[in-house]
Amino acid sequence: MISSSGTLRGSSIERPASLAAVIVDEFVRLVADGRIKIGDRLPSESELAEGWGVGRSSLREAFRMFQLLGVVESARGRGTILVNAAPLFMLTEWSRFTDAGAVADIVEARLVLESAVVRLAAERATADDIERVGETIARGRAAIGDSEASIQASLDFHTAVAAATGNQTLLLVTRLLRSLYHQSTYLSRRNPANYASLLQDHEQILEAIMNHDPEQAAQRTASHLRQGISFVLQDEAEESGHA
Repeated sequence: MISSSGTLRGSSIERPASLAAVIVDEFVRLVADGRIKIGDRLPSESELAEGWGVGRSSLREAFRMFQLLGVVESARGRGTILVNAAPLFMLTEWSRFTDAGAVADIVEARLVLESAVVRLAAERATADDIERVGETIARGRAAIGDSEASIQASLDFHTAVAAATGNQTLLLVTRLLRSLYHQSTYLSRRNPANYASLLQDHEQILEAIMNHDPEQAAQRTASHLRQGISFVLQDEAEESGHA
């Protein structure tokens, strides 16, 4: 019930997860763990139903969602194939996807999108836009040593750059992808020594935007994202060496 002040009265109602939702969660876990990979043919419907101990109707409900999102494709003679894991980030806690391969996939997508976004920002940014981008860098500098605050400042930087394009669709896409970007941003900052280097990248990108130099802005953005994934891979290698 909604009160006159517009707030909800009472506590939220907890409902048990549907069986289809449990199936989705289990499938996501298997993909996140690397037990199901892009290109893999999935077991038949009867095999999955028997293996998981679930009814076929619940299984079909879960897989309809995967098909609508473009996660799987069914082809006669080939069965059901996992073709795209990225939409699964929307269905579960993003922190499950911690392997470097998944992060590299995100960074590759960011290279395509953000290079185009920053070019447009460099062409169109107003003085107010530039000031807002600069404010996120100042917050990032103040957040050195605070992992979560640093991540938020970094995500705010890229959102402010998208806002500087003046294109509401590009801004919306950037905002929708924030939760997906959060994981790659977190992993690139596990080592506090990386913070200052990545922040310096932001300063150089801002300089290119201030100079209204689209090509330089795109080059610096690409370099920044590649440096981020190099930090992730480096940390992964070090952790494997200590294992």
